[in-house]
Amino acid sequence: MRLVYTLGLWGLFLIVALCPTISQATHVRAGEITTKRISQTSLTYKITFTAYYDENPPPGGRDASNQANDYTICFGDGTTSNITRSSRVYINGRTSSVNSYTIVHTYPGPGTYTIGITVVNRNGGTVNLPPPSRSQEIAFFVSTTIYINAALRTNSTPIMLNPPLDSGRVGQKFCHNPAAFDIDGDSLAYRLSVPKTAQAETSCTGRNIAVYQDPTRFSTASETGGTPTFSINPTTGELCWDAPGQEGQYNFA
Repeated sequence: MRLVYTLGLWGLFLIVALCPTISQATHVRAGEITTKRISQTSLTYKITFTAYYDENPPPGGRDASNQANDYTICFGDGTTSNITRSSRVYINGRTSSVNSYTIVHTYPGPGTYTIGITVVNRNGGTVNLPPPSRSQEIAFFVSTTIYINAALRTNSTPIMLNPPLDSGRVGQKFCHNPAAFDIDGDSLAYRLSVPKTAQAETSCTGRNIAVYQDPTRFSTASETGGTPTFSINPTTGELCWDAPGQEGQYNFA
């Protein structure tokens, strides 16, 4: 049996500049949750939260990243637990980091479960979450939904091989491909969503960010002078913004 997974980009973080540059922000830039069933006799899963943090010195997010050792994870079956950081790898000249939080959980039976985590410190200065000077006050919520069927044995969720951090230039078409891979050979489809937030750090339910603005609101024209567009290829997962018209940092999902 094969599944069809519909994927978003789990919080793609984009820096747009006249020339690519490093931006200073506050703490969490992007994140994703992946799962892997690790037992053929029980519904036991290894769950990994991968978070991408700003590591610039103050006023950047390094201090907040240093303190991001654990979060509350909601398993989607009415239970929660504390999930702790197991690794922190610096990238992009130590201006960002990839952080892994891993936990093992056994589900009570077959069904559909939405796993979620809330991080209170989103990036400050995010243009399309106005006002940018207060975007750090919008909590970051990430989730994934798994479909548990005993017949699927060791089925896993897809993983993104390309980090959800990227940069572009004003006036030039920007494209990003997450390079999603599914070890079980399940079919993948892609769609755009709206970045999510939550009421509190321990909240298990996310909601669309009400002030989110489509990136084309910050465009003047496409690279060739036509109408600006922002879209994702539902088959390949390639996301393109044609073209950014304003410098700054942006979040997509």
